[in-house]
Amino acid sequence: MRINVKLMGWMREYLSPGITHFDEQGFELVEGMTLGALSDQFGFRAATPFMAMRNGDHVKDVALDETVLQDGDEVVFVPPLKGG
Repeated sequence: MRINVKLMGWMREYLSPGITHFDEQGFELVEGMTLGALSDQFGFRAATPFMAMRNGDHVKDVALDETVLQDGDEVVFVPPLKGG
């Protein structure tokens, strides 16, 4: 199964060691992988709060482990917003 992943803002700074920094890239994944497992593989859940989107829809944190990715999905990881 192949999906496309886009990292917004500084999310690439939180990638797990061994994963090359990228802005947008296609990935081959095993069937049945969840959005939560993907975020763990990238190292995001352990590193920082973030928002995940799948095919333009926000996926709430409580649904990450239940959201099974499908071939052709577009996933976007967004860092927490900062402001003053």
